[in-house]
Amino acid sequence: MKEAYEPDMMVDDASHDMSLGALGAALYARKYWVLIPTLLAFLLALAYVTVAKPRYTADAQILLENQESYLTRAQRTEGMETAPAIDETWIGSQVSLITSRDVAQEVIEKLDLVGNPELDPVSKGLGVIQRTLVLFGLARDPTRVSAEDRTIATFSDRLTAYSPIKTQVLMVDFWAHDPVFAAKVANEVAAVYLERQTDAKRDLAKDVGDALNSQISVLNEKLARASDEVERYRAASGLLAGANNMTITAQQLADLNTDLTRARTDEANSQAKAALIRQLLRKGRVSEIPDVANNDLIRRISEQRVTANAQLALEAGTLGPRHPRILELKAEIEDLNAQLRLAGDNIAISLENDSKIAASRVANIQTALDQQKQAVETANTNSVQLRALEQVEAGYREQLQSATTKYQEAVSRQSGATPADARIIAAATAPDQPSFPKKPQVLGLATLAAFVLSLGIVVGRELLADRPLSDAAGDDVPEMPVRVAEQKRRPAVSTIERLKRFASARVAEPDDEELVAATTPDDPNDKVAAKSTTPQGVNIVATRLNKSKEATDALISFARTLARDGRPVIVDLDSRDDELTKLIGPEAQDGKMMGLTDLLDGEASFADVIHRDAASRLHFVPFGSKDTFNPDDLDIVLDALSRTYDFVVLAAPPFPGNPMTKALAPYADFVVLATAGERDDTATQTARAELGAAGAPEVLLVGGVKQAA
Repeated sequence: MKEAYEPDMMVDDASHDMSLGALGAALYARKYWVLIPTLLAFLLALAYVTVAKPRYTADAQILLENQESYLTRAQRTEGMETAPAIDETWIGSQVSLITSRDVAQEVIEKLDLVGNPELDPVSKGLGVIQRTLVLFGLARDPTRVSAEDRTIATFSDRLTAYSPIKTQVLMVDFWAHDPVFAAKVANEVAAVYLERQTDAKRDLAKDVGDALNSQISVLNEKLARASDEVERYRAASGLLAGANNMTITAQQLADLNTDLTRARTDEANSQAKAALIRQLLRKGRVSEIPDVANNDLIRRISEQRVTANAQLALEAGTLGPRHPRILELKAEIEDLNAQLRLAGDNIAISLENDSKIAASRVANIQTALDQQKQAVETANTNSVQLRALEQVEAGYREQLQSATTKYQEAVSRQSGATPADARIIAAATAPDQPSFPKKPQVLGLATLAAFVLSLGIVVGRELLADRPLSDAAGDDVPEMPVRVAEQKRRPAVSTIERLKRFASARVAEPDDEELVAATTPDDPNDKVAAKSTTPQGVNIVATRLNKSKEATDALISFARTLARDGRPVIVDLDSRDDELTKLIGPEAQDGKMMGLTDLLDGEASFADVIHRDAASRLHFVPFGSKDTFNPDDLDIVLDALSRTYDFVVLAAPPFPGNPMTKALAPYADFVVLATAGERDDTATQTARAELGAAGAPEVLLVGGVKQAA
């Protein structure tokens, strides 16, 4: 059967051809090697969990979140701190804060743990063993470290803080031999952490308040100086403020403008009334003039005229037109009308005089207005500088107001209304079950580990033993030698002697048990010598006196015998004979197989050309599909094979007329000559002498029979 070959394998593939029954029998034979270590491990684990002082772990849970509400939140202004963003980095920082030395020191001080035997066993004194180790310098003297440092170190080792994945919860774990003490410490650590967060916010607010207080003092001084400059410049430039925050010049200009408008209105009214009165007087409609009608004198004259007209009408009914009474009444009425016209004319003259006065006043006001405009123009130039000073003052005032607001917020945070950005959601309680050791788990794990380890050692020893498993199991199973690649075994003198004894024996068939027994060393020293190792294997050149089947079978039997002492490989160097291909089996009958020539040409790899003998552990490399090869390239292949195999057999063509055997003989450890006839005949002795003369260290004969004496 064709078998893939890997030169750098650690274990031979054939060494795994074992049955589960044989392995089970070997394990049963060594059952105490498994049971006794397993039982001892169980007893030791039981003793440990019984004697070991239990540890109790208490844990407190802290939820990280923003605890501010509208009652505690100050009005946010620029520069004030905001709530931190809770992410993995921030959570990691909080874990570092909890496990810091400062937190540990504060907890130790609050609980008065310095000198506590739970955290400082040295406080009870050093034991005998520890004193001895310190005396000989094998251990550090713990008394040279202060009690507080020892307590803090032990406290830090027992404290653990972590956050589960994808949560905002901090787990604070602390273990101790006393469950109540463990819960007390875990709760105190959580409380100290919250206090430190609150104190950090208060300290920050205090620092901000102190800085703002200094800033406010400086701004007050700057604002006072700016206000003083504004007022002094305003007074010097005459830009005093009046009503409605207007300067005096601007207010005067506005007043003059108002007076001018009023004077022009009065002038127009007087002129209009005078013109109307003149027009009505010409039409004799004096009574229709509003100012005339409202005059007391005109009203009395009008009443008298009405009375006179009434009497005239009364008297005209009894007296004639020429009657003196009638004439008197008409004269009286005419006099009253004249008085009315005179009164209206006087009123018109009065209104015309008022109009003239108003015109004169308008002229005066206009002059004053022009003068005031010039004063305002001069004041506007000064107002530009005044506004610049006022802007500086307003800037200082805004800064002062902002700083004052921030300062008030900082002071309010110092008063105590500053919650931490975390809260305890689960306080630690005294655990009722120890966290270590867990008896069932420790017993089960220790027992299982001892069982698996001892079982693996026994199985590995059986697999790595360089002998058949049948020796241990008592079953007739195939031989499975194991060989490590780094150990190239080379037979010692005893192995060579066995080969000589084999060469002196009669050629045997593969199932000849007597021959196999004859080639087995009986001397115990030979078994020890067979374990000797050298960097390379034994190189053997094998040839035949002829192409007979008997000689070929003798050569194959010799190669198979080598498999009992190591890993052999036979390389076919004969391109005209394929008798050795019978080692592979029926699949070699299909035609030429890939072999040495294909490997030398680079068309195949070692895995493609190395095949396994169907009847033994012998490996075989056929000649290949090419007819010839370059002998100079053979060195590399032989070097690789000699570093991998214990025996490298080069099967050269039959010796008569073949120079290859003579060329290879000097480089071999010995030469094997397979014959089918008598070993002492002339042809055999001649071939043996020629090989010795060619430089062969030693020539061994295999096959054939000895000549009768």
